[in-house]
Amino acid sequence: MTQIIVFTLNNKYYAFLSEEVEEILKKMPWTAIPQSPEWVQGLINLRGNVITLINFYKLLSPSVETKELCYNNIVIVKNKDEKLAFMVDNVEWVTEIDPADIQHMANKTNDHISGLIQIKDQLVNMINMETLFYKNEG
Repeated sequence: MTQIIVFTLNNKYYAFLSEEVEEILKKMPWTAIPQSPEWVQGLINLRGNVITLINFYKLLSPSVETKELCYNNIVIVKNKDEKLAFMVDNVEWVTEIDPADIQHMANKTNDHISGLIQIKDQLVNMINMETLFYKNEG
């Protein structure tokens, strides 16, 4: 069994593996970065560590006109020594899943989604962490 953290973003459900999540925060002030990609919201200062804050909605749906994001949580994720912060609407629940239940998609429309899983009558998009960190490096 694997533990996941499920959150909402524009009325859709997404999940990170809990081993990839360092912490969950309430919204906090951030500083804009001039001439950064549209999906980079800015930088946050977390106990002396400066972390890039990603507007997850703009990253997942770059061509869609974005309404003003009313995020309530920031999810800090880690990959080796790197950390990124993601703006999400709400962290909904933490649950255990069987990795075999994840439906991997043959025709991916979004590189950041690795598969789908049905939980509590909701279709949850599993986030592909490797592509998120790769995109941020570029």
